[in-house]
Amino acid sequence: MGFFSNIFKSAFKKMLDTASDEELSDEYETRRLEWLKNGTGYKTKEMQEIDGEMIRRMNEKYEKEHPNAKARHREHGWYLPNDDD
Repeated sequence: MGFFSNIFKSAFKKMLDTASDEELSDEYETRRLEWLKNGTGYKTKEMQEIDGEMIRRMNEKYEKEHPNAKARHREHGWYLPNDDD
C-alpha cells in the first residue's frame, strides 16, 4: 500500500507542476463535484493542494503585472473604506 500511495502522490505532484491553469481548474471542479456528491465535511487534501497551486500561480501573475504594488491599508483595517464622516 505504501508503495502505491507514493506513486500516486508522485503522479499527483507532477500533474500539479505541469498542468495548465485550465487543466487545474477542471481537475478541481471534478473533485469538487465528487466531494459534494459524497457529502463529506472538509475539502480533500488534493483539493486543498490544487487550490493552493492555483492561488500561487495567480499571485505570481499579479506580481509580474504589478511589480511595485503595495498592500492597501486604511485607518480602520485592510481594504476597509474610510466612510465614517
